[in-house]
Amino acid sequence: MKFIREVILTTFDACRSVCATSRETAETVVFSSYYSDRRGNHLRNVAKIWEVARATSAASSFFEPMDIDGLGFVDGGTGANNPIRQLWTEAADVFAEEDDLNWRLVDNIQCLVSIGTGKLLLKAFPNVVFGVFDAMVAIATNTEQVADLFEKEHTSVFQKGKAFRFNVDSGLEEVGLEEAAKLSTIEAVTTRYIQAERNHLSLKACAKNLAKRECMFN
Repeated sequence: MKFIREVILTTFDACRSVCATSRETAETVVFSSYYSDRRGNHLRNVAKIWEVARATSAASSFFEPMDIDGLGFVDGGTGANNPIRQLWTEAADVFAEEDDLNWRLVDNIQCLVSIGTGKLLLKAFPNVVFGVFDAMVAIATNTEQVADLFEKEHTSVFQKGKAFRFNVDSGLEEVGLEEAAKLSTIEAVTTRYIQAERNHLSLKACAKNLAKRECMFN
């Protein structure tokens, strides 16, 4: 079973944000290095970088929940294993021009990169109760479904070559978070993936696009 979080890259060069899951509400919480009208400044003022790192990576099977100022947090992957939608909202909040009522994030994206951790095997939903839990976890952490839905919602960004999705299509289905010994397998399968012609061309286009980006922060 895969529980590895995905990576999303945008023009957030000088801004940092990660997701964790609230132990109290089971909802996704965003920690950021910048002020947000949605969240205020409380967590930003009290949380240390190492505490945020622990919170976002506190996978229940491996680490204890992280407490920050009396609030408990667990791995962000349980609620936002692919945080693309959270990032889209954050980017819209950060870059929006308040005096321009016609401003839209979709018109101001230079390059968005979504990096997966390998596709899951498609499996039928089990008939026995003992397999239901594993099936529900797989559904909740299936990053490819989220990626596909996001692409449908923002088709124009992908069609214009402003957004890219990279995800190894086979070979990593059974590699889990705890299997550090399989790094050579991950490297070999990923190398094969990026050398395929279609992926190679997409990577070149993505790199060219990233080289043109402008960051509004110093």
